[in-house]
Amino acid sequence: MIQPLLSVCIITYNHDKYIRDAIEGVLMQKVNFDYEIIIADDFSTDDTRKIVLGYSEKYPNIFKLIFQNKNVGAAQNWLDLISFPKSKYIAYFEGDDYWTDPLKLQKQFDFLEKNSSFSCCFHDVKILQAHKEDFFKYESPLCNELSFSQVLKKHYIPSSSLVFRNYKWLKKMPYFFKHSISGDIPLELLLAKEGKIKYMNEVMSCYRRNLGSVTQSNRTATEILNGYVWMYTQLSKHVPVKYALIVYLKAVKCKLQFYKYKFINIFLT
Repeated sequence: MIQPLLSVCIITYNHDKYIRDAIEGVLMQKVNFDYEIIIADDFSTDDTRKIVLGYSEKYPNIFKLIFQNKNVGAAQNWLDLISFPKSKYIAYFEGDDYWTDPLKLQKQFDFLEKNSSFSCCFHDVKILQAHKEDFFKYESPLCNELSFSQVLKKHYIPSSSLVFRNYKWLKKMPYFFKHSISGDIPLELLLAKEGKIKYMNEVMSCYRRNLGSVTQSNRTATEILNGYVWMYTQLSKHVPVKYALIVYLKAVKCKLQFYKYKFINIFLT
């Protein structure tokens, strides 16, 4: 069997209401290269596995499944998923998101094939929350090529839009990933250290914002900021020296915000 050039990696847990949309958005892609769909399910208790198995039986040459034997948590499930592909490129998103443009993969594949100095590319997405659809709330970058410093300064990249090269270090991610408050930000920065990041000014997928995200969780502002301090401190140890200082300064900035919120909370109580 020929190794596919691109792996579509989907992480899922109890997404039976959404996983069909996610899969159908991939199957509708019009491409001139071979791809595979790898789905990692974290021991779902609803009908997610049943739905995924149905697609796998219908398209046995495309699907590869990682079914956890117990609930290992989103971080470990993601690590198992992202280290699995042997393809040249990876497209990653979560099982409650979906793609809307049938040419999405071809556009991103063609760009990366022609531009070896870029590590990955992403695009605009729409957001769907509480039955209201609108453009994604992240601020779009002002330029179409992002450097490491620009990615560090502002979190622009929605995961459902990302296609990236399959680097060797993805097989063994730094240990701190498993305990990080965010997986997307460290991944994007580690990709940015490998090369420029291309921004495509097109809406080609939909992101469902839900209560499970960091910004929507029940964590306090100080708990979230403290999590980012730890994440950036750890990340500074896993990037080249030329980037380590600015990453550490980002941790210091979060620490100052942490003390600010802590002081305000003490004052108000």
